[in-house]
Amino acid sequence: MTSIKLKVLAIDDGQDSLDTLRSGMSHAFPDAGFFAATNGPDGIAAALAEDPDIILLDIVMPEMDGFETCRRLKEDTRLRDIPVVFITALRPDKDTLEKAFAAGAEAFILKPLELWELTSQLRAMLKIKAANLLQRTDHDHLGGLVTQRTRELAEELAAREKALELLTESEALFKTIFTESPMGICLVDYKTGRFIRVNPIFAELVGRPVEELTAITWMSISHPDDVKDQSDNLALLTAGNMKTFQMEKRYLRSDGTVVWAKLTAAPLPAFDNFKPRYLGMIEDVSAGKDAEKEKAKLEEQLRQSQKMEAAGSLAGGIAHDFNNILAAILAYSGFLLKSLHKTDPSYKDAEEINKAGMRAAALTRQLLAFSRKQILQPKVLDVNEVILGMKTMLSRLIGENIKLTAIKGKTPTLIKADQGCLEQVLMNLAVNARDAMPKGGKLTIEASAAYINEAHIHRHGTVEPGNYVMLSVSDTGAGMSAETQSHIFEPFFTTKPRDKGTGLGLSTVHGIIKQSGGSVVVYSEEKHGTVFKIYFPQITDEVAIAEQPAAAKKTFTGTGTVLVVDDDVQIRTLVRRTLTQDRFTVLEAASAEEAMAICKRHKTTIHLILTDMVLPKMSGFELAEYLKSVHPEVKVLFMSGYTEHSVLEQGILDPDKNFIQKPFALDALIRKTREVLSRAPHALQKRLKNT
Repeated sequence: MTSIKLKVLAIDDGQDSLDTLRSGMSHAFPDAGFFAATNGPDGIAAALAEDPDIILLDIVMPEMDGFETCRRLKEDTRLRDIPVVFITALRPDKDTLEKAFAAGAEAFILKPLELWELTSQLRAMLKIKAANLLQRTDHDHLGGLVTQRTRELAEELAAREKALELLTESEALFKTIFTESPMGICLVDYKTGRFIRVNPIFAELVGRPVEELTAITWMSISHPDDVKDQSDNLALLTAGNMKTFQMEKRYLRSDGTVVWAKLTAAPLPAFDNFKPRYLGMIEDVSAGKDAEKEKAKLEEQLRQSQKMEAAGSLAGGIAHDFNNILAAILAYSGFLLKSLHKTDPSYKDAEEINKAGMRAAALTRQLLAFSRKQILQPKVLDVNEVILGMKTMLSRLIGENIKLTAIKGKTPTLIKADQGCLEQVLMNLAVNARDAMPKGGKLTIEASAAYINEAHIHRHGTVEPGNYVMLSVSDTGAGMSAETQSHIFEPFFTTKPRDKGTGLGLSTVHGIIKQSGGSVVVYSEEKHGTVFKIYFPQITDEVAIAEQPAAAKKTFTGTGTVLVVDDDVQIRTLVRRTLTQDRFTVLEAASAEEAMAICKRHKTTIHLILTDMVLPKMSGFELAEYLKSVHPEVKVLFMSGYTEHSVLEQGILDPDKNFIQKPFALDALIRKTREVLSRAPHALQKRLKNT
């Protein structure tokens, strides 16, 4: 059988469209004949002259539109059996469809033209043509009017259709994958960057309707920082330097949010060589990115925590050693001040030594607070009452050009904390706020009840879910950059001039809060102020009632015997000298064992044990428990400038235990000793006074 050449006529006033159709035909049907006309009348004339097998007809044309052209083609008996396929850039509505089919058209193809769709529609038209010809062949055979060409063309078309069945299945599979794929898929024009087609998953991923996407470019919905990278890869892809490429990029959703995706791009065989395209496969990787960010955040929190812990251990160790040295400096400078007359030239020198020692002692207290190794004696506090009690002092501290507002919460704000430390937190934050507002501003302090949920913990960490009292300190000052915020709690970090701050204020705040079981969160933006939100565990009214402090007693004025227990000979010496000058009898022990031996052999009553908390082999607490079991009436005064976790849990000392912080001034030691002895039973006090 002689092969019959397939003939296709395209009628379109757009030369680009005709070029695309010509290229597409050469790919789909290499041996087909392709004819073109740019208007209706010329198209009808070409159809009569060439007798095409299929006519591709544009709708919008000058002189005669596609509907009129189609009607005239179908009115001619020589042309009526030729299938007509409309090609249009607009998705046909109901009226357009009715007009097209009324004119005699068989199908539609949407512009821009796709190879698979053009091939599919041409095959469908071939089926119609073959069926019509075979039907006519049978009829003509009965009537004796059949022509050889009609039969040959029918057989040729039927054979061609059979050969293209495999391609039909392949294209059907492609269409199914394109529309039903769980991944985003897009077809993009390389030169313009415009989306030619997108599937529903891609539209959902980028949060835009399909219709909107097919009218815009990939650049318009890509993060600006990702555009160049993708463009460079596409250039290599189109030049044939790579078969595919992958990259992670960010798409901009219509609501302004960003979605991370992994793009895999590959070039598509194009039947129009002038319009290269590529297929993009897009996978949503936002969840993985979020997990990476969360992991990085947690790792940074861990690094920061480890850094602070290491700095705290160093600071605590330094403070411990310095406390004993400073105790001696303060004591011996105190002895000099007591022994010298104020007119003595040396008096001023001794006074300066004492002042320097006090300043150094303040620094070591800050280091201990930061390292969470100071001794706390917490009691039930109403944070609102503490704030109101400090308002006048804070107002004087920050100056008249800053307005201080203290907002009292409507609900109870009860916590268990060391009042002196809480006041120190407020003072340090107020000073920082003042320094951030040199030209004036507003400082607001507020306490309120708050519930911490899992979401808050996920963002900020550090505390357990539950009820808290939130202490908020906010200012309208200069604010801080993110870089500054990451360092503010580190010891000795400061943005102030060298002579304006030590860099220990906020590290002290951090240490006190952490040691008190709380957490602190900072919100700040440059030129928009700063807010410190501190969360302390809230306690119930029942606990508050059970822990009401006992009424203060009158200070003791008698004398008595004091046993001083400390492994530092210098501390024992200055304590003995101080108390002896105040008419106390002083015994000394360098260890717990020595103290117990002294108690056994001492014939008269020992009224007070003044012991360091940290002793060799046995702690001061263990020694006190033993001695009180032997001498129930003996009073105990603990002293320390440092705590270890083996001695105290988190440095918390029961409020009913007597304590004096090293380094101490001579007057402070005398006052505390008399205060403790004033709590002795009445019979003991009477014996002490008669001593």
